[in-house]
Amino acid sequence: MKKLILLLFLSIYVMVSRADEGMWLLSRLKQYNEARMKELGLKVPVDVIVDSLSQAIISFNGNGTASFISKDGLLVTNYHCAYAGIQQSSSDENNYIRDGFWASRREDEIPLSGINISINRVIKDVSDEVNAKLIGVKADRKVISEILSGIVAGYRKQYPGMQVNIRSYRNNSLHVLYVAQSFSDVRLVGAPPYAIAKFGGETDNWTWPRHGCDFAYLRVYVSKDGKSTGYHADNVPYHPDVYLKVSTEGYKKGDYAMSIGYPGYTNRNATSMQIWETQHVLNPPMIKIRTARQEILQKFMREDESLRIKYAEKFASSANYCKNSIGMNQWIEDLKVCEKKAEYELAFLNSCKNDSVRQYYESVLRDIDKGIKDAARYRTAMGYYVEALGEGCEMLRFVSSFGKAIPHAQRDKGEMRANLLVNVKMYYKDYSEKVDCTVMKALLKIVRDDLDADLLPEFFETLKNEYRGDVDKFVDDLYEHSVFANQERLLAALDNPSLNIKEDVVYKMSEQLEKKRRELFRLVDGKRAVAQRAILEYNKGILNFDQQNYYPNADKTIRLSYGTICDLPLENGDVKPFQTCLSGVIRKAKSDNPDFYLPDKLKKLWESKDFGRYNQNGDVPADFIMNGDVTGGNSGSPLLNAKGELIGLVFDCNWESMTRDFNFDQKLHRVICLDVRYLLFITEKYAHAENVINEILKD
Repeated sequence: MKKLILLLFLSIYVMVSRADEGMWLLSRLKQYNEARMKELGLKVPVDVIVDSLSQAIISFNGNGTASFISKDGLLVTNYHCAYAGIQQSSSDENNYIRDGFWASRREDEIPLSGINISINRVIKDVSDEVNAKLIGVKADRKVISEILSGIVAGYRKQYPGMQVNIRSYRNNSLHVLYVAQSFSDVRLVGAPPYAIAKFGGETDNWTWPRHGCDFAYLRVYVSKDGKSTGYHADNVPYHPDVYLKVSTEGYKKGDYAMSIGYPGYTNRNATSMQIWETQHVLNPPMIKIRTARQEILQKFMREDESLRIKYAEKFASSANYCKNSIGMNQWIEDLKVCEKKAEYELAFLNSCKNDSVRQYYESVLRDIDKGIKDAARYRTAMGYYVEALGEGCEMLRFVSSFGKAIPHAQRDKGEMRANLLVNVKMYYKDYSEKVDCTVMKALLKIVRDDLDADLLPEFFETLKNEYRGDVDKFVDDLYEHSVFANQERLLAALDNPSLNIKEDVVYKMSEQLEKKRRELFRLVDGKRAVAQRAILEYNKGILNFDQQNYYPNADKTIRLSYGTICDLPLENGDVKPFQTCLSGVIRKAKSDNPDFYLPDKLKKLWESKDFGRYNQNGDVPADFIMNGDVTGGNSGSPLLNAKGELIGLVFDCNWESMTRDFNFDQKLHRVICLDVRYLLFITEKYAHAENVINEILKD
C-alpha cells in the first residue's frame, strides 16, 4: 500500500504583492505557486500534492476537514469537528465527554450517525473544454449552465457512482472539475476527555497562546466488496490509496509549513458597505441573543452533568461563532477595515480608463450603499428572528421544522409517521423543557425590547394585551399547555387523530412567526436587490484590478495554504512565541476558572515526567502557530512540513485574525495548530491506546 502525505491548512487568498496570502486552487498550484513554495522550502513535488496527496484529505460533514493516517482507514480530525458524534454517543452511564473514549478493538468502535465524508478523486481545470463550447455563443447564465450540465453528464458516465460537479470562477472564465467519492459508515475510535481536548474553553477560544489538545480519531468502513455504504455490522475498514505519514521529528521557527482543507466561505472582495453591514446589522443581534442564551445554558450545565451532556455541542458551536463575531466587530474597528476598503474602492475608481467608466462605478457603489442601508432595519429584525425564535427557542424550532408534517402523521401510519417519530426522538433526546422555558423567557424579552412594534409577529400583541407584558407568565402558559413542550405529550398527540394540532398555542405562534418572517424577507429582498445587482457589477469591475495572481473566494472546495512557522509580533512591541508546551497547561490548571480544569491523571504524568519519546527538554510540545491564511471549514486540516509529513492539526485562529473573511494581514493573522507530538503523547501515555499508536507509527 502506497503511503503518502498531504498538506492541509486553512484557505488562502493570494496576490503577489501580498506575500503568501491566499486560498489556492490545487489545479493552479504548479502555474502560480510552485516557485514560491520551493523558495520557502517545499521538497515534495507539486504534482504529487495535487494528484495523490489530496486524496488523503477529506471533507468532514461539509464543515470541517480530516485526513487518513493509516492503511486501515483511520482518520484524525479536531475534537470539536467530531464533538456532535461524541455527544450523541454519551450518556449518564457512558460519559465520553467527561471521561474520553478509546476502543481497544475494532468491534468496540462506535458507529456515528449523520456523518458524511468525501474524498476528491479528480481535480482538473476544464476551462479550455468549457470555453471551447462558448465560442460564437452568447454566454448568458442559462447557456453556461446548460453547457456545464452537459460536460458534467459526460464525466458522470466516466466516473459512475461518483459525485461530479464543476465550479466556475473569474466571471465564468475559470472552471474546475471535482470528482468525489462519499462514505457514511464512520466510527469513533478514540477521543480524549473534553477537559484535555478543549482545555481553556471559551476563555482561550480564538486566542494565542493556546494549550488545547483538540483531536479525535475515527475510522471509515465499507462493504466487504469495497463499496461505500451505510453502517452494517459486516462492513470492513476502508483501505485508502493515500494516507499521511505522521512525523515526530518536530519543527523550528522559520520552517516551511502547508495545509490542505475545505475552507467555508470568504468575501475578500467585500465593499466597505458590506463590511459595515456585517458589523452593524448582522452581528449585533446574533451576539446579543447568543450571549444571553449561553449564560443560561452554562448555568444549567454546571449544575447538572446530564444537562451538560445534552447541551455540550449546542453550547460549544453557539459560543464559538458568537465570540468570533465579537472579535470580528472589534478588529474591523481596530484595524480600520472599512476605511481601508474605502481607500481600495477609491483607487479602483481612479484606475478607470475614462470618466464615463468611473461615473458608472461610482453609481454602482452608491447603489450598494443605498440598498444596504434601506434594508438594514429589516435585516436586523430577521437576525433576531433567526437567532431567538428560529435557533434559540428549541420548542419553536421543532414546530417550524416538523410541525406541518404532524397532521398527516396523525392520520398516516406509514413511512411519513415512522420518519417523524425518528426525528421526534432524536430531537428531544438532547432537549430539556426547563432549560428551553428559561431560554425562551430571556430571548422574548430581548426581541420585544429591541424591535419596533411593526417588526414583531402577532403573538406579541397577545403578550401585551392579555398578559400585560408579563413574558414569564406568557411563556409558562406555553409550556404548560403545548403538546410540543416535551416528547411525551407530542408522542401522545401523534397517537390521537382527533386532536387538532393546528389549534395548539405554539403551533399558532409558529405560524404567526413564519408569516412575519416572510413579510420581512420580502422587504429585505426588494430593498437589497439593488445592492445585490450592484455588487455583482462591482466584482466584475475589480476582477483584474491589482490582482496579478488570482484565487477565488473560499467556497468549501479543497484549497491549499502555505507559509512558515513564526512568532506573533504585536503592534505594542510585544512578541508572542510560536510554541506552547505541557508546562503551560499545568500553569493554567492552577486557575480557579473551570475552563482550566485538568484531570488529575494528566497532572500526575507531568509530575512523574513520564513523557517517553515525546520528551523535549523536560517538556512536551503542545500547540504552535504559523502565518497561513485560513478560515472556518479548515478545522481538522493536517499541517504538513516541507516533506509533506503530518506535524500538526489546524484547530483555530488568533484573536487578531477575526476579520480574515474580508482581508488578510500577514503580520497579525496566525493559524493555531495542535502539535502532533502532544496528540500522540495523550494517545500513548494518557490513554494507553497502544493499538492506535502502533497503527499510526508502526504502519
